[in-house]
Amino acid sequence: MSPSLVPQAPAAVGGVGGSGTRLVAQLLQAAGFHLGDDINESSDTLWFTLLFKREEILRVDDDEFDQLTRILITALQRGRQLDSDDEALVRSLAVADRPQHLADWLGKRAESLLASTLQPPVANTLGWKEPNTHVVIERLWQRLPQLRYVHVVRNGVDMAYSQNQNQLRLWGPHVLGEDGPVTPARSLAYWCKLHQRMQRLLADNPQRMYWLDYDALCRDPLGEARKLCEFMRCDLAQMRPQLTSVLPPGPARHAGRDLSDLHPANLAYVRSLGYAIAQS
Repeated sequence: MSPSLVPQAPAAVGGVGGSGTRLVAQLLQAAGFHLGDDINESSDTLWFTLLFKREEILRVDDDEFDQLTRILITALQRGRQLDSDDEALVRSLAVADRPQHLADWLGKRAESLLASTLQPPVANTLGWKEPNTHVVIERLWQRLPQLRYVHVVRNGVDMAYSQNQNQLRLWGPHVLGEDGPVTPARSLAYWCKLHQRMQRLLADNPQRMYWLDYDALCRDPLGEARKLCEFMRCDLAQMRPQLTSVLPPGPARHAGRDLSDLHPANLAYVRSLGYAIAQS
């Protein structure tokens, strides 16, 4: 896609659902990032959901992925209508129900996206927050090499007991190699596989990816926000008022649980990242 479509290096926020991505999105919005015009209560950029959160995204060819990326950036940037092929693709993505989204809901996202292109252009740095961004981050970097990605991480054992297991349901068979029930053990296995991959990507892309520890942010909002702003090249002074909404870490979600079903190797990996595991 043409670099002229992206006058400023865009930003993105992702992670396992429930890991604290909403707070990070709100901090970036306070710092002046434009995350789109169709955002839910979790601060998800729903245009990304429409375009990319679907199992078949893993199989689309390069031409279609180019087109999807161009559509997303055009919608975020505003001020330039999509051509007829792009518009047809957007509408086609809202024809049928998906496992986690009904066609009516998707249709509202499609209409919102198309309407955004008729609005005046935005001057702010573009970005989006959608937890599933990590699934396609490598292909996004190929098309947006300056994209700065923040991956939000939270204690994997706590995440295994989260009520939000949407990613496990959608991507679990792909990440783990087989389908299976939604259980804490399988959730932790998914978390470990995903973050092992993200560690490799971070090692290869230190200028394009930031590993943000949600618990560290809650313990030291100002210090962690300063590091985030250095990576994102944004103004800490703008973000600072929003830091008053950052609360200290609560009790471990897994405290008091029977952890005997969790694989010892997965527990060891969580500990290797510096996370404490409460004894049951």
